[in-house]
Amino acid sequence: MADIFIPSAKLDRFQRKFNDNRFYFISLQLQLSGHIDLNRLETAIAKVADAVKILRCYYNGSPEAEDSGWVLLKEEPKWVRVTSADPTNVTTILQNLPGEHPPLHVVADQTGPLCTLVFSIDHTVTDAHGLWDIVRMISACYTILRWDPAYTPAPLIEWGDRSMKPLLESYSMEACAEMCRAESEKRIPVQQYQKLFVVPQEGRGMPKLFIQKIDPLMLKNMKAFAHQHHATVNDVLLTVYAVALQEYVQKMFKTSMPIVPIRGAVDLRRYLPPYLRNEIKNYSVSYWSQVPIPESDDLPSILDEVAALSQMDQMNALGIGEMFAIEEPDSEAAKPYLEPEYYSTPFMSNAGVLPKDVVDFGKGIRLEEVVSYANVTTGNPFIIGVITWENTLSLSIFTDGEYETANHLLKRICELIGELGSFVNT
Repeated sequence: MADIFIPSAKLDRFQRKFNDNRFYFISLQLQLSGHIDLNRLETAIAKVADAVKILRCYYNGSPEAEDSGWVLLKEEPKWVRVTSADPTNVTTILQNLPGEHPPLHVVADQTGPLCTLVFSIDHTVTDAHGLWDIVRMISACYTILRWDPAYTPAPLIEWGDRSMKPLLESYSMEACAEMCRAESEKRIPVQQYQKLFVVPQEGRGMPKLFIQKIDPLMLKNMKAFAHQHHATVNDVLLTVYAVALQEYVQKMFKTSMPIVPIRGAVDLRRYLPPYLRNEIKNYSVSYWSQVPIPESDDLPSILDEVAALSQMDQMNALGIGEMFAIEEPDSEAAKPYLEPEYYSTPFMSNAGVLPKDVVDFGKGIRLEEVVSYANVTTGNPFIIGVITWENTLSLSIFTDGEYETANHLLKRICELIGELGSFVNT
């Protein structure tokens, strides 16, 4: 395959195995007040694509093919589509792309004083933080082009090797294999509960996006509650998610779980020096959390358990084990990660705080609202995305089935977060 422009990494190919062996996208939806010049936006995206060369490529090859990779597009793509920004419409567009298409797609929905932009990136290329970096470059370029039409952003450094091998090499292979075994063993006590979260494929319909927002006061109480227990906001989210899942299982199956299985996402950038963090590639892998439900089953007691386990995880280089399994799939330690049911468990991805400087389209344009979601439509209502912006935390589930379950879980999580104020010392 002589025309390969950027060879794929094992993590690239691993990512493409999800969502029924189709690629899937991460979307960042921005609602802006003011008028966006769509021609200038198209130019800004094209210039950023010149600086980030993988944006001008299409993926060629199957998830299993080691000689697959990113090939330069033959024609200049149309980056911006003027159409409805409704997630159902965006997903329909992404699911019906031609074989050769760029990994970035932008939808513009401009009516009256508001403009909604949706930036969608193939998750094979990067994760939520990488998408934020791309949007930051585009909005900055858009602003500068207003007074300097000849402006061109500096090319991003790309090392050519998209693998995370350099990260693993900072540990011994023996240490990586041991972390791999330790991470996979966390599911052993909860394997019997995984079947409770398997959603049948029949009866799937149109995708719907469910959103619940945690307002600044509730978020303040969350932070205070976390601080009292030497925990993080993410620990609190795991706690309330576990309680909501426990209630769901008790209602649906008349049983309880002494340990609730939840997977999360970890950003491997934390283990890398600054000069290795800036490439546009996927740095995120998943990890297993075990949320014990003590007999008292009150929120403070559960959080204490979660915080203790979380602190232990942090000391053991969380995520390195799964990365090792992806890079070394033939190793004995990697075997559990190759089983399809390994990933069929409730999942929460907390991308963290969207920095204020990520989006700046210049004078007269104000960012009013942010929504983030993954275009994964497998009927699964147990996949939750979290993002914080302007001191407001948003939880989302994007699913094409089990709508009542998705809606209920998000509402129940918000109710539980609302109860945290009663535990905060004033």
